[in-house]
Amino acid sequence: MDAISSDDALRLTFDVWHPGCWVLEVTEQIDVGFLGYGVYTRDDGQATTHFTTYADTQATIEEALDLVRAHSSVHSVSEMTQQYRQQDFPAPGNARRELLVEHDGTTQISEAFTSRGFVYAEPGDIHGESERWTVFSTDDRSMIRAQLDDIRDQEGAEIAIQSISRADRTVPGDSLPIDQLTHRQREVFQLARKRGYYRQPKETSAGELATELEITTSTFHEHLHNAEEKLLDLSY
Repeated sequence: MDAISSDDALRLTFDVWHPGCWVLEVTEQIDVGFLGYGVYTRDDGQATTHFTTYADTQATIEEALDLVRAHSSVHSVSEMTQQYRQQDFPAPGNARRELLVEHDGTTQISEAFTSRGFVYAEPGDIHGESERWTVFSTDDRSMIRAQLDDIRDQEGAEIAIQSISRADRTVPGDSLPIDQLTHRQREVFQLARKRGYYRQPKETSAGELATELEITTSTFHEHLHNAEEKLLDLSY
């Protein structure tokens, strides 16, 4: 890897799973996601966190909120108007809800990162069985690896690095607004692009992709059509 000077900052994206997280326990049970705008735990171990929860339908969000309110680590849930949402980080999905949650901060892994100098670059995206984090760090790569190993050992966490780049360089992005898709739509659309479904001639079939995703071909077509329709409207 390229050497960097001590004045360079790095931007890291990684997936995290850790035991005892009430948010992950909810997203593992229901197809809903949470954008967390930083967890800051007080001296008494309690925390108040702003979340945007998102899903395909409001009914799914209601089901998730029932689990959140009933969880032993959650003390209260307050809903806010949509105007409080941070516009720089649009939530995927068709339905959203803004929440202010009082909860047990010791069940979260945030402090393990922030205490080691990692700084939030974007809201954490919690969906399914992992959290997607994007952070900044002024440490070098070897120190970052050592810190992540410490967190793995200390928290019993699983951390999979997705990308590391210099923070002063533009990260190559996708010109399509795929962050507006649901997680399932995004998964289907990105797999189709990666496997050459849109190339001429096609390098794979809908049936092969559906088998890889363990869904029916008709369900694959439904997700892909919905993704394409949404992307075309947003791009236009």
